[in-house]
Amino acid sequence: MILTSATMRSLFLTISLLFFFLLTILASTVTEPHPTPILRHDNQSSDLFSAISDMRRESYYGFVTLLHIFNDTDYFRNQEITFLMPNDEDISQADMSDESLETFILRHTIPAWLMINHMLRFPNKTLVPCSIPDRMFTITKSGGSGLFVNNARIVSPNICQNSRISCHGINNVITFNEDSFPKGKSSPKMLSSKINSSRH
Repeated sequence: MILTSATMRSLFLTISLLFFFLLTILASTVTEPHPTPILRHDNQSSDLFSAISDMRRESYYGFVTLLHIFNDTDYFRNQEITFLMPNDEDISQADMSDESLETFILRHTIPAWLMINHMLRFPNKTLVPCSIPDRMFTITKSGGSGLFVNNARIVSPNICQNSRISCHGINNVITFNEDSFPKGKSSPKMLSSKINSSRH
């Protein structure tokens, strides 16, 4: 079989393009940096991995997405925390124009491990610290309406079941009023120690 010069040029061009394509793929797999996940696979992060798995199981995908976008384990590493999670629809309608993603997540976080039975033992209108230092949550028992954290009712308690992180589904994005700021003798530090003592 005799190849014409035109056929050989076409064949050479095809082989060159394939070779270039393969080199491009190899270069991208070697040099392209991989995005750092919010959770690294080590013992310190295992509780947070487990918690996120529990959130996904109960369809709180929006809150999981926010945690991944936030992409920082330092706030949640080696500490007991409670997440208060709005559902996906409430998160999609939330106005975050005046605050950072970090602030949004932290204003839905209690810096202590609180299962629903701990909250039910609190006196009505108990103040507990928010992860934002100058704000407090008010835990309100509303009879047949259930348990509220500020304006949000807990609708799916105890979603996360591991030993260091608790999380509860709520029916609204949390807001704060003038009672949410510590005054007088009630400091976040004092209340934190009372919360932690409820674990024992």
